[in-house]
Amino acid sequence: MNAQVLEQARSAYRTGDFAAAAQLFSAAKEGDQPWGEADHLRGNSLMRLGRYAEAAAAYAVALKDDAYGKKGALLTNQGKALVAAGDLASAVSSFSAATQDASYATPYKAYLGLGSALEKLGNLTEAGVAYRQAAIDGTNPAPAGALASLGDCFVALQRPEDAIESYRTALDFAGPRDDVSAINAGLGCAYAAANRFSDALDAFTAATADGVYQLTADQAAARDRAHDALSASAAMMPAADAFDTAVDPLDPLGQSGNFMPDPSDTGFFTLSEHEMVQQDRAEAKVRRKHRHLGLKIFITILLILVVAGGGLAFAYTRGFGFPTQQDTLTKLFEAASSDAATDEFLASGLDDSQRAVIVASIPKDATATIEGMDAGMSESKATVKVALKQGGEMTYEVDFVREGLGWVVCSIASDFNVSGDVDASAGTDESAAEPTDADAATDEAPAEDAAAADAPAAENPTAEPAGEAAAQ
Repeated sequence: MNAQVLEQARSAYRTGDFAAAAQLFSAAKEGDQPWGEADHLRGNSLMRLGRYAEAAAAYAVALKDDAYGKKGALLTNQGKALVAAGDLASAVSSFSAATQDASYATPYKAYLGLGSALEKLGNLTEAGVAYRQAAIDGTNPAPAGALASLGDCFVALQRPEDAIESYRTALDFAGPRDDVSAINAGLGCAYAAANRFSDALDAFTAATADGVYQLTADQAAARDRAHDALSASAAMMPAADAFDTAVDPLDPLGQSGNFMPDPSDTGFFTLSEHEMVQQDRAEAKVRRKHRHLGLKIFITILLILVVAGGGLAFAYTRGFGFPTQQDTLTKLFEAASSDAATDEFLASGLDDSQRAVIVASIPKDATATIEGMDAGMSESKATVKVALKQGGEMTYEVDFVREGLGWVVCSIASDFNVSGDVDASAGTDESAAEPTDADAATDEAPAEDAAAADAPAAENPTAEPAGEAAAQ
């Protein structure tokens, strides 16, 4: 790096001789090596000369010097150069990369550039997001411009109410450098889009009050539409007998759009005292009818809640719950048959041994149906008919207790006093429910005589089969 030439380039840059500065910054470099400061200031000089594509290339070279830093500023400048050169897509990439530089001291500049590029590309939603980020950036000394641009996006997105809030906030933050007339013109467009024509005309009037600002074609069209709408509204108002048109004595030219009805239309000045009294009574009656409407609605809702609450309380005292006794019993039998967990169907106060006894007393693959029940608020006793898998039925007495809103089982006992057709071969556990191998053998090969059947084969393992002994 030629230090003498570099100092000459800096001097030319400070005095505004950007053509000489651009040449000197390039000459100060030795070869093609990147030099952040020289390429940065060379890019700035080329921007002042309107040589935007060359400026973007100079910033790209400066970005290669990692030791120089200032990545956010270089990317933002590069984005501006690319926008000026017409390469919006590349500009969006540069601005987006600038916003990711945590060391960049003024990120709002990158967001403003990003929003402008996206808006030109027609990506209004993303542009609005960028403008919003620029507006809320604490380093932005003049957020009014970003807020006004956000309002423009809202108008284009047909969100006039949001646009109105953006423009009004922009006016609150507007400073000496902000174009208040342009902000008021945008606000007028937002009001017109929201069909608030009187407010729109007021905003357009404020925009052109200084006699300098000229409305754009779109803004002038919005103003004319608001004026025509108010004129049509005025024409539809009933004319007074003494006048051909409705006139507001406080606004005779009709600029505000708030037309005051002519007193002669109301008949107020022609009423007698008696008629006034009668009219006042009629109006009072109407007011009484509409009065306390909210109270009536509240009382109605309260009565409905009271009735519903009473019904639920009655059902609770009569033993209704969720889950019901039948649901709990059915799920308990299913869980016991599939060796699944049964704790949720049994009372929490039972110990492990009590739980085991209850589960062991439940026949495998049986179906339980409540046939009678003495239901109370906290306890219920049910007579349960159990259909066994092998056929036949058994009767149980089941006690339930309430836990929460539902019911759980606290005891199960067989009811041997109830008459019924019960299968004597069926037991209450798994070993009794299915025949053993020995039973099967007995069914398939019965003993040939009583003597053989009575012989205790287990006492003499070497004994001959009972049938053969009897035959001998």
